[in-house]
Amino acid sequence: MDILTILGWFLVVWGVSTLLVAVLKPAAVWKLGKIQGFVQLLTEKGTVIFFGIVGAAAVLGGILLLV
Repeated sequence: MDILTILGWFLVVWGVSTLLVAVLKPAAVWKLGKIQGFVQLLTEKGTVIFFGIVGAAAVLGGILLLV
């Protein structure tokens, strides 16, 4: 496997994980200080939208690297 394949799979996995955190909001992760900082700046709904966009962009970028 070359580095672009590894990077592509990493981006897909990381993007899916980010989307799951945005949708499911697990308490152990959602209460972390950095995420709560985002919540204070963007509100709860804005943070979910931001994480959704970042996760979707990571998945899309990973898929493009794999293709």
